[in-house]
Amino acid sequence: MADWDWESNPTYESERIGIDAAARPAVLYDMKLPRQVEDHEIGLMLSLADFHLDQGLPFVALVRHQRGTGVISARHRRMFADWLEQRRDALKRDDFGVVVVLPEAIFRAVLRVVYRFRAPPLRTVTTPDVPSATDAVRAELLRMGQPVTAEIEALLDGLALPSA
Repeated sequence: MADWDWESNPTYESERIGIDAAARPAVLYDMKLPRQVEDHEIGLMLSLADFHLDQGLPFVALVRHQRGTGVISARHRRMFADWLEQRRDALKRDDFGVVVVLPEAIFRAVLRVVYRFRAPPLRTVTTPDVPSATDAVRAELLRMGQPVTAEIEALLDGLALPSA
């Protein structure tokens, strides 16, 4: 797994992906060019989730895809599936979840079919746009008994702004 100190360096940025864990327990995975994400970046995504699991910390990930950028490669989907399977029991905690923004209806439909046959071990909410995703993150935090802090509000409010 990727070697990264999420305590002292809570962000990662490339032209393919941005990871922002500064407003934990809300964590942003901004999938700018998901088809071009590199193996070490998938490792970083998983290492951040592992950090929360290992420390017993609450975690709600917001995975943002933008229209027209596609999804990660089959190889990377397999890495996630293997990780989910290896951590199935640990991921069943009530304070661990993910909200996924998938603007394309076809990708949401495919994901629903996949989940019908193999439900993910962690709470997963799929939304078509950022406003519904930010509402879902707030709802997940409240469900978990976690405060929606000023830092989290700033992160979520910043997502609603047009990209530069």
